[in-house]
Amino acid sequence: MTKTGLLFGSFNPIHIGHLALANYLLEYSSFDDLWFIVSPQNPFKDEKDLTLPHHRLEMTRLATREEPRFFACDVEFHLPRPSYTIHTLRKLSGYYPSHNFSLIIGSDNLHTIGRWAESKEILDHYPLAVYPRPGFPVNKNTPRPSKNTIFFDPPLLDISSTFIREGIMQGKQLRFLVPAGVYDYIISHKLYQT
Repeated sequence: MTKTGLLFGSFNPIHIGHLALANYLLEYSSFDDLWFIVSPQNPFKDEKDLTLPHHRLEMTRLATREEPRFFACDVEFHLPRPSYTIHTLRKLSGYYPSHNFSLIIGSDNLHTIGRWAESKEILDHYPLAVYPRPGFPVNKNTPRPSKNTIFFDPPLLDISSTFIREGIMQGKQLRFLVPAGVYDYIISHKLYQT
């Protein structure tokens, strides 16, 4: 079985923090590969704040093209919207029965995962790889939502897609906060600009 980590996100835009986390998990976990699941519409985010899904998918493809163990996945583009994690997991498990999928989540999600659609099925059938998020530290006393929860402690870059979008709107040149090729794509397609 191939052990595959799934990193879900709007990737609006993808940035070097996403890739640093993914790189760490490939090297310090048992994952064979890591898939970036681009969510066209997250049920917890306002769609008007998102650039068009095909742009976010293409930026994710550009960002991941140098690492053969990374894969930009568009499975949620073929599912009803908004995207619910359990529907995506079921679909991927059906398409790829030789993969053992794990869900990569930030520690901020530990407090809300019980409210996700079909959360019991997620916790019963899919291991969780949890990394700390600012303001949500994890340690040996942090409750684990399932017996298949593993905590990781990667070096984190405190960069957000919101910061990048706002900076570009202000005319800032933020080329080195996004992976190679992504900044040129943003500028050439006039994304996040007023």
